[in-house]
Amino acid sequence: MAIVSLAVDLRDFYSQISRINSLISSLNNLPIDHRKLVAEIIMVRLFLMVENTIQSACAKLLCGAVYLDASHPLRLVSAKSSKHAFDLMRNHARTKPKQSLSWNQSPEIRDNLRNTLSPGDPLFQTISNYGTLLTDMRYIRNHIAHKNSGTLNNFRKLVRKHYGGLKPGVSPGLLLLTPSLGPPVLLEQYMLASRIMIKSLVRG
Repeated sequence: MAIVSLAVDLRDFYSQISRINSLISSLNNLPIDHRKLVAEIIMVRLFLMVENTIQSACAKLLCGAVYLDASHPLRLVSAKSSKHAFDLMRNHARTKPKQSLSWNQSPEIRDNLRNTLSPGDPLFQTISNYGTLLTDMRYIRNHIAHKNSGTLNNFRKLVRKHYGGLKPGVSPGLLLLTPSLGPPVLLEQYMLASRIMIKSLVRG
């Protein structure tokens, strides 16, 4: 089996963040409505990057990768490939197979790995530490993508959290770019926090 490395995941995530930062720096040249739209597109892209990186890193840990500080994950089982790793997550030591693996909620990520990594593995604590971040980002992403009553209810929780109460006319794009919630604005806060989270996840 080829050697797998979490360094690739960290490097790729940083590279994508740098490209997004370059785009953000040009937002002030756009009309405000365009700025809000681009901010929403960036948010959807950022959350997808986070999900994909967590998914990839977790599979690699079962496939023989070590953390970037050279410590070894506390594997309960080993996988031969990413596909095998995901099969183990869904089926190993489960009375009922898990039909799907979600990578955007702290409890779900921890449940994905509960029978394949030891509870003492640092990944579980890292994911718990960033549970609120993942939830907040998911609420915004879902409302951008779906805009239904359920996503609106969750989005309103964030409006209350950041403004102290409901505020008419606040869209995801406006929330992400509101100057009074920074500096930096919320979108950039999410980017910075995501970068720190992924670095912590791989122990870089």
